[in-house]
Parts: sequence; structure tokens; C-alpha cells
Amino acid sequence: MMKNKKYLVIDTETGGLNPEKNSILSIAGVLWEPGKTVEPVFDLYVKEHFINVEEAALKVNKIDMNKVHTADEPYVVVKKIQNALNERLGSDRKAIQLVGHNVAFDIAFTKRLYRHAGLESSYKDDFRDRAMDSCSILEFLMLSGKVDGYRASGDALFKAAGVEIEEKDRHTALGDAVATAYALESLIKKF
Repeated sequence: MMKNKKYLVIDTETGGLNPEKNSILSIAGVLWEPGKTVEPVFDLYVKEHFINVEEAALKVNKIDMNKVHTADEPYVVVKKIQNALNERLGSDRKAIQLVGHNVAFDIAFTKRLYRHAGLESSYKDDFRDRAMDSCSILEFLMLSGKVDGYRASGDALFKAAGVEIEEKDRHTALGDAVATAYALESLIKKF
């Protein structure tokens, strides 16, 4: 096992599935050090200058749009993320590897956040270009017959790992990020 490696498990809640047009509404990051810690680092709502939200997205993530309308704008949110990372990892930190369930989705919306903040070039200073996807890990375990199932959803991940997430926390950025970190921790111990 790789010792002393730290990851940032992220999750976003969004106004739809398209990072080119739909808004990022919230983002959370959890520091995960396998075998040691799962620690929330940030949980932030985002108020883009123009908020583009589809009703179908709100039915899934149940975001309170009042919290979005009173949230910080992208520049302030990115600065809060950077400050939180500096506090946990030191101001001389290197870019951290991102982890998530279907993480490409969350990365695309995180890049949107940085772009809307006017800080697109600092994304690579904060996050590595490689990521770990729990969806792919789960699908591999399903293909190998180690885990039952046919669809590598977040719910399937939590079930396979024996991680319970309260309904009020499901489809919240922080709730899903914490549950994903604990699920990966559990899968390491299982396999």
C-alpha cells in the first residue's frame, strides 16, 4: 500500500449535466489519507453571475436555491478552496490528486468554477492532471465478479462498500464526497 499519500475526494452539485452551459451550485472536498483520515476540507455554495439550472437537476440534488443566490461568487469560492488546501497541506503544497465517483463530471464543473473565477491557469497548481474514479473501480470489481451489480452508480458503490448515507446527505456535495471516501476506504480493506 502506498504510504502517506493524500487525495482530495470531491463532489459537485450542478444545475444540469453540461459544464459548458449549466451552473455549478455547490462543491465539497474531503481529504482522504488511506488507512488514516477522512476529513472534510470545504463545503461551499457557488453563485455564478448568470445561473443556469434545469428543473430535473434540482429534483435530484434538492439544492436550496436561496443558498445559491446568497453564496459567494466563483472568485471568492476558489480562493476559499485554495486557503482550505493551504491550511491542511501547507502553503508550499503540491497539486493534489482528485478522487470522485464519475470524477470526470466533477472535474469538468470544477474547471468551470475556476474559469468563471478568472483563475483557470491556477487549476493545475491546485489539482494534478490525474484522477481516481470510484465508478471505474466499482465497474472493474463488477466485471471481475467481486461485487454484484450491473450499474456502477453511487448507490451501488455505497452498498458494495457497506457505507450508509442518510437520505438528507445523499446528493449533497459534502455527503457524497464523505461517503465516497469511506466507500473507497472500505473497499481497500475488503479487497
